[in-house]
Amino acid sequence: MSTSFLDPGDARAIADLRHLAEQAARAGGAVARARYETDLNIRLKADRSEVSDADEAAQRAIIDMIQAARPDDSFIGEEQLDTSSPPPPPTNNKVCWVIDPIDGTRNYIRRMGDYSTCVAAMHGGMPIVGVVYDPQRDRLYSAARGEDLTVNGVAIRHDKCEKDAKCPRRKVLVGVPSTATDVVHGIVHDWMDRFVVRNYGSTAIHLALVAAGQLDAAISANSKLWDIAAGWMLVVAGGGRMTSPTGPPLFPMDVSTYRIEEMPTLAISGAADDRISITL
Repeated sequence: MSTSFLDPGDARAIADLRHLAEQAARAGGAVARARYETDLNIRLKADRSEVSDADEAAQRAIIDMIQAARPDDSFIGEEQLDTSSPPPPPTNNKVCWVIDPIDGTRNYIRRMGDYSTCVAAMHGGMPIVGVVYDPQRDRLYSAARGEDLTVNGVAIRHDKCEKDAKCPRRKVLVGVPSTATDVVHGIVHDWMDRFVVRNYGSTAIHLALVAAGQLDAAISANSKLWDIAAGWMLVVAGGGRMTSPTGPPLFPMDVSTYRIEEMPTLAISGAADDRISITL
């Protein structure tokens, strides 16, 4: 693969992008896992969030692997890396890779275990490939347009038991954000009153669990594009839906004009039936 142009109807090309994303996510995750118990160089970014040298090294490993295969592609990554030969700027008519090397950095630097590596490929303003890798559990969630959602290569088939009148209905289990800003505040409090809640400290892990039907829904408040692009592809491939909390779609979007705006999200699993929609 030597060009960033893509025929969106070319199933083989999309499968190749998916394979590359899986390799790159595992490469970045391997860097993060190798440095997990080491002394980290930690500093605060301009927004007062924490970042470590492991975040930067993992992102570099991901970009290096992708650039070796596709040197003309562009990137949107959480970390700002110094480079002597910057990639081309993102545009909608070429492949743009969206990367979060360690989603859950606060968990990571405190050795709490729940973090993930996210790699998505976008084209035409839409995610077409999404991979979320959980390095500590060696669990890789992967999806692409027109292809099955898989976990470690095994296609996910949601348990349809709850549609059978003979099966007991499980309690609704939802993921909530670490910070409930105004846009999601009411929904989060409603969920806490009515459902069983979880917070893993990683938006991407929440979305992967929703895609696989392990969480029934998840909401995020201050997520960025790199937190959600891969997860959106997973949720959609798993038969679920993912929008802004107020209903409008998240995609398509113009990657050339993205300036780190927050993108609050609501994701509902394909296995959740209609039990979550009543809270909107």
